[in-house]
Amino acid sequence: MKHSGLGSSSTIKWIAGSGKPNAGGPAKRLDNREPQSEVRKRERDRDTATFTRFLGGDDEAFKSLYDLYERPLYLYILRLLNSEQDSQDVFQDVWIRMYRLRGEREAVTKFSGLLFTVARNLSMNALRSRKQMPDMLEDTSAEFDAMLRTHPVEDADLRDLFERALAQLPVAQREAFILREYNGYAYQEIADITGDPMVTVKTRAFRARERLRKIIAAWMDLKTDERSSSTI
Repeated sequence: MKHSGLGSSSTIKWIAGSGKPNAGGPAKRLDNREPQSEVRKRERDRDTATFTRFLGGDDEAFKSLYDLYERPLYLYILRLLNSEQDSQDVFQDVWIRMYRLRGEREAVTKFSGLLFTVARNLSMNALRSRKQMPDMLEDTSAEFDAMLRTHPVEDADLRDLFERALAQLPVAQREAFILREYNGYAYQEIADITGDPMVTVKTRAFRARERLRKIIAAWMDLKTDERSSSTI
């Protein structure tokens, strides 16, 4: 099973504060266009209903949910574990556990929330089992700076730099950032998945964005200076 795609350049530049869409303010929404939050809620309600059909015996419903969540779920696990082998093992275990709910439950409150909660718990277990569970609020800035000295930033692709920076964030900050920016969850939904207070989730996501923004903005400034120097 091959999964790829750890972030788009537009997302990275938005985090860095460069090339941010609608820099002059939020774009006006057409009257007949739903807010993204309402669209996501309707989609998740639909997925919950689909899982309920699976619990009632519809195997095709399970397959459709697997196809829909395969990539975002795997990338969430991979970004937490930073190991393809461990991520594939956890990914498979998550779906096995979801399948085994048939016969145990007739319905769930929110399928996507349950799916990512199971994935989170199994990922944290994997980190603990290999004794690489960092302090949930540990600052790894010095480690990342040392890594950049080993891999000169002027030779790094922006996407690769972003992935390395993301991987070096403390697990709790990285998780909050991934669920918010990649998976589109509201802060309260993230709090429900992680079992942490919403204010804690917001703080972690903010710290992650700030660290990533500083790293990427510095890289982009360096590239701008290089281009300016080449024209002299």
